Amino acid sequence: MTNVAQVEQSLKHILEDRANVLARETGCIERQRKFSGADLLQTLVFGWLSHPEASLETLASVATLREIEVTDTAVHKRFTQACAHFLHAILEEMTGVVVEADRQVPLELVNRFEAIMLEDSSTVALPNELVTCWQGCGGAPGEGHAAVKLHVRWELKRGGLQGPKLTPGRTSDRSSPLKEELLPAGSLYIADLGYLDWGSIAARRAADSYTLTRAQARTLYWTVEGKPLKLDPLLPRQVGQTKELWVRVADEHRYLMRLLIIRVPEEVAKRRRADLETEALRRNRPLGQRAWELADWTILLTDAPAHLLSLQEALVLLRERWQMELLYKLWKQYGRIDDWRTENPWRILCELYAKLIGLLLQHWLVILFAWQDEQRSLVKLAQVVRDAACSLLEALAGNGSLDSAFQSIQHRMRSGCQMNKRKKHPNSTQLLQRRSTGWVLDP
Repeated sequence: MTNVAQVEQSLKHILEDRANVLARETGCIERQRKFSGADLLQTLVFGWLSHPEASLETLASVATLREIEVTDTAVHKRFTQACAHFLHAILEEMTGVVVEADRQVPLELVNRFEAIMLEDSSTVALPNELVTCWQGCGGAPGEGHAAVKLHVRWELKRGGLQGPKLTPGRTSDRSSPLKEELLPAGSLYIADLGYLDWGSIAARRAADSYTLTRAQARTLYWTVEGKPLKLDPLLPRQVGQTKELWVRVADEHRYLMRLLIIRVPEEVAKRRRADLETEALRRNRPLGQRAWELADWTILLTDAPAHLLSLQEALVLLRERWQMELLYKLWKQYGRIDDWRTENPWRILCELYAKLIGLLLQHWLVILFAWQDEQRSLVKLAQVVRDAACSLLEALAGNGSLDSAFQSIQHRMRSGCQMNKRKKHPNSTQLLQRRSTGWVLDP
């Protein structure tokens, strides 16, 4: 749990004290003339936080809030390899701080577990000149050779964010740098199929935590006694019909899990098959026949017992993994971490790092002031932080109180920052409040 005073202290320590130290250590600031490390860092972070498409002229204007008079050309000259190393070092300092709300969300289903941890990654393509920094997976000639992958774990009860940890774009999800991070006993871990690893699932259960995942199309099953088990005879034939039983999975581990199956409507199956065709075309791979055949069913695996997680509740919680998609959408569509107005590779890398630092700060403030509201809208709350970015910059520069800036943000977050409730397609919180849903749910 984190309070306002602790966040204030962390911000001043990292964005002021550590910024000046790291700027010298990385060679970003060798002889201070106009910019100190803190001046440069805060100009870029708060400039792009308030205006994600900020030009050099806009950044020069933002610098005046720290009483720094520079031209757009002077700002441009700061975008060097050393500056990129400096901003990356600050980002790593920021990710070392995990801010958590002092109160958990008031949702009974969520609070059955000590923590509910979502994990996902997202990739940002970079200019090919940066391949020595961040190697991508390749692709068409001259494309995809440089990319960086962001790895994030997000805890739903108190909002704590681990990451983003950065790796080369070619890093697989199963090799996530967060893989060895332990979960509290009694936690539930939810991730997409890219993270499916039977050894990790067994290790989590041995540490008294649980896993909820979709099943891969090629998964093999055995009975509890260890006899081979055919999946097809178990598949429900009527839309909305379910099947549930304990099985063993994974040839090497023969790990005991609950198999949960539900037959989905035809329109859902059609949409899934269209997605499979699109993905096969994108990856230039043959369409998976078994995945095509199983598109009529949602098939889940969990080692959580039924008294903790029913089939319908598992569907609701698995749907929560889309919160990660919304988080990355917030960072990309609104924070513009993959959008820039230059061809200079070092400026692009500096912009990416500075924007991620600002978005982490944004997340901290959402957790501090709005996490206890289960109907919170991240998009609306993020807009409040963007509007207040320059006030935060002025406060850090000594031209105002950081506490007053925080109070203003908190006041605004209390009004007009909730999701719109929906009758036909309930939002995430509405589903969690109901605790169970019908077969129309499509996780």
